[in-house]
Amino acid sequence: MEIIAKCPECGGLAKWNSPFYVCTVCGLALRRREYERMHDKQKEVVYDAQITENEQDDKKRRKERDYLDWFLGSKK
Repeated sequence: MEIIAKCPECGGLAKWNSPFYVCTVCGLALRRREYERMHDKQKEVVYDAQITENEQDDKKRRKERDYLDWFLGSKK
């Protein structure tokens, strides 16, 4: 059974060649533990980017709502 994973460096295919994952595209060779750490770090970066994007969307909606409240309130 051949184990294939995604290379954390270039996104290519990394095949298990005991005791390393070796990328078929860039040649990066990582031990299992190193591979898991890099993979986990990438997940954190993506998660943080999504949170930042969601926070920006929330701020924009809040600003638009505040403006609408002000605009509608100033007519009274």
